Amino acid sequence: MNAQRLPTVALLAAILVTAVPASAEPTARPLQPADRSSPRATLKRFLEAGDAVMQFTADVYVHDQTRAGFEHLQALGGDAVRCLDLQQIAPAARTKIGRSAAIALFAALTRIALPPLEDVPDAEQMAARKDAAARRWTLPDTEITLIRVESGPEAGDFLFSPDTVARAEEFAQRTHALPVRRPVPTQWLGAMLAEGGGWWIPYHWVHTLPAWLRAPIGGQVTWKWLALAILAAAYALILGFAFRRSRNPEVWSPLARALRKLVAPVTLVVVTPAFVWFALVQVNVVSHLAVAIEIAATAVVFLAAAGVSVRLAPVVAEALVASPRIAAESVDAHLIRLTSRVLGIVGALVLLAIGADRLGIPVYGIVAGVSVGGLAVALAAQPTLENLIAGLNLFADKPIRVGDRCKVGDANGTVLTIGIRSTRIRNGDHTVTTLPNSSLAKMSIVNLSARDRMPFKTTVGIRCESTPTQVRAVLAGLQALLDSHPKLDAQGARARLAALGESSLEIEISADVMTTSSGEFQAVREELLLGVLEVVERCGGR
Repeated sequence: MNAQRLPTVALLAAILVTAVPASAEPTARPLQPADRSSPRATLKRFLEAGDAVMQFTADVYVHDQTRAGFEHLQALGGDAVRCLDLQQIAPAARTKIGRSAAIALFAALTRIALPPLEDVPDAEQMAARKDAAARRWTLPDTEITLIRVESGPEAGDFLFSPDTVARAEEFAQRTHALPVRRPVPTQWLGAMLAEGGGWWIPYHWVHTLPAWLRAPIGGQVTWKWLALAILAAAYALILGFAFRRSRNPEVWSPLARALRKLVAPVTLVVVTPAFVWFALVQVNVVSHLAVAIEIAATAVVFLAAAGVSVRLAPVVAEALVASPRIAAESVDAHLIRLTSRVLGIVGALVLLAIGADRLGIPVYGIVAGVSVGGLAVALAAQPTLENLIAGLNLFADKPIRVGDRCKVGDANGTVLTIGIRSTRIRNGDHTVTTLPNSSLAKMSIVNLSARDRMPFKTTVGIRCESTPTQVRAVLAGLQALLDSHPKLDAQGARARLAALGESSLEIEISADVMTTSSGEFQAVREELLLGVLEVVERCGGR
């Protein structure tokens, strides 16, 4: 294996393109902030970080590939990446693009003539310059530029410009044929890092593979493509199983169906990061493919997390509604479902906004557009919103509940359901009346089930030829009947002569039956009517 097969760009491939860098610094003062206050300090820092990576790899890591050594290399490589201005790159892609740019830029700098460090401007010399010259410095005879960052955590530091980062691969290609001007620890180190994987796949294992498996294809060696194919197949099998399990039969309870719908998005959230870790850390996929995997995985994870938020809402709602104290079709149950659904959607929108920010999508512009569109939708859906607000008012006031007998307009019967949009009432003739909540809120609602007694009223006619003595006897007998019945409120029971009609004398009878049961009321009413007939006949009123 020699450096002719793979370019020196690969010297840092496994180190600078994989996992997130550790926080350790390769200095005697690990907590001291890195000096990037001038072009001289930044250039010196960048070159020292690249040299430290190669030296540690040649002296230690090549002989003993361990996780601790890998993490130490991440710390060394991360120091080089922090010399790049990556603010214009989507956060999800900064890690991979930053490392790829650092690799290419370091390779280019090892093949060109660099000025002595004392000739590179320091902080005082840059401060003495005016206007634009004080904010940027270009390496002589190149287009490699360092600029002073004006905002963000690195404000005031000099970093390699975004244009330099974007063109780093171009610079590496243009200088590829030049001889290396800076010392390289070993001639085969680049091949090892480009072909090798993480600490679970030591290079001495890879070195035993046939030559065709170590041959580069499309920026990756062949064995890595095969490993990716195996990982992708396992990923697809797991997701296929999860999606099959998420299908639920209609005979299951609402809570069980809601739980099963969670299986697929939860599996995506858990399995996708694991797949990415194996691909980028252990298989050590590099270059643009690593960036693509990272961006795609970020999008999938946040979309799946939004799906978890939406599908978790019904689980919480059905778990609460399953309580015996809450009727499944009551307004309380509907409000719980609605509130959970709204919270789930809000959580999903927040997760999508965070994910969009990670992917570099302008969230604020989208929010502004959605706000305008939301206003138009709200105007179009005004009747639905009225019903929704009216349903919330019904929940707050509770004038009727499911199972109550009520009278609303022409509807007179038992309340079947109180939903967020409408209320259904079963009438005495077994028909069902559906009333929009917005209309119901404007009508007088008589809750018959809320009364503590039921009124009994009737009128009886006696002969016009009846004498006053007979009429008084009928009235006395009827009053005695009312006073003696155990189910009547004696204080409100009355029998009074009400009218002298052309064909009969009208006597009105009124009383309150002390019951709320419709069946019991009908039985008491029957007893009273039979008693009235007996009194009238006994007193000669017919």
